[in-house]
Amino acid sequence: MRCLPSASFIATFVDSFRKIRELIRSARPSTAELTSALESAADGAARAALLVQRALGRMQAREYEDAFRDWASAVSLISALGDVDRPPAAAGPSDKQRQSTLQMWSSADGPSPAFAMSMLGMFLHLRGNYDQAMSCYDEALKLDPKATEVLIKRSSLWFEKEQVPKAFADFDKAIAIDPKQADIFCHRGQLHMLQQDLQKAVTDLKKSVKLDNGSLLSRLQLGMAHHRLKQLAEARAVFQEAEARFPDSPDALNYHGEFLVETGDLAGAAEKFRKALDVSGGCFAISHVNLGVLDLHQEGGHSPDIEGALARFAQAIEADALCETAHVHMAHLMLQQNKWAEAVACFDKALALLRVKQEVEETYAMREAAAAQLSLLTSAPDIYEPVMERQRALMAGMQMG
Repeated sequence: MRCLPSASFIATFVDSFRKIRELIRSARPSTAELTSALESAADGAARAALLVQRALGRMQAREYEDAFRDWASAVSLISALGDVDRPPAAAGPSDKQRQSTLQMWSSADGPSPAFAMSMLGMFLHLRGNYDQAMSCYDEALKLDPKATEVLIKRSSLWFEKEQVPKAFADFDKAIAIDPKQADIFCHRGQLHMLQQDLQKAVTDLKKSVKLDNGSLLSRLQLGMAHHRLKQLAEARAVFQEAEARFPDSPDALNYHGEFLVETGDLAGAAEKFRKALDVSGGCFAISHVNLGVLDLHQEGGHSPDIEGALARFAQAIEADALCETAHVHMAHLMLQQNKWAEAVACFDKALALLRVKQEVEETYAMREAAAAQLSLLTSAPDIYEPVMERQRALMAGMQMG
């Protein structure tokens, strides 16, 4: 069992689903009021409704671990699939009770049992519990075969399980159900990008933006697709429009900044990263990382600011300990300073968080190389430590020069 990814990652993913986005922003009692109501609520559809509302409220507050538990508790009232963290000795509702709750909940107003099942699947998916997530998505589609958002989520899971044809098949099913569902084209566009089919990505992402003008992720991905196609003017226009439409979004500012780095405008990029930190109250970890990277690539022939970069990466980890990118960059700095034990520790932290197969493989290879160096130094320090000292002196000389 793995932990959930960073709150920023989850928030961006969740925001890409219009239905979820709107439900999270809808009015509801406070978490404290819902908790109080749950203390006296019996099992059944009424309790499920309270748990769903509390889960949505906790998602709005980015309390994702607590939200995950609420989705599991709600689903547990209708299916054993919700018993993901239930202690073995604790008995859940009987099959008869679950069937009764399902019938009552299905006829009630508000988010449906299928929606709750898909939300639990999404959190299990994000946590890396792929088989359990797939079971939830399959069950949600049995409850509501026309649930396009479930098909979109399942397609993403098929891709992560390296079954690309099944991923595209689910997108085709979703389009057949609702050809004007913007989320389908946003997520299929991302899949095209991952497949390096950039022109198809642009086509889908443009359609997503047209169908849902409030989708930030579609705009950001569209800008990235244009950039990878070397269509710099189009990419710049998209990022500028995204920033203008979402001025308080650290994602919009950070993506714009990363684009400016790629075009060589490091000063402009730094301004965007600092603004992303301003609007997030200093909590947007990846912008700390990006500023640290800029410290290592000084303009005007200045030496890399190693200490400044270290401080930035440390700030990123303090802001979000689940930011795998910060741990990877910190590991690289440790390697540059021949701090092998520290590098291995940083790589281990990153590996516990990384989810993309290629990134895991690359990071693991670097971790093993650092561990091998550490083993040599530990087993024969008299032989290898002088070599390391010469390397450190060489690095110091290069930085001074």
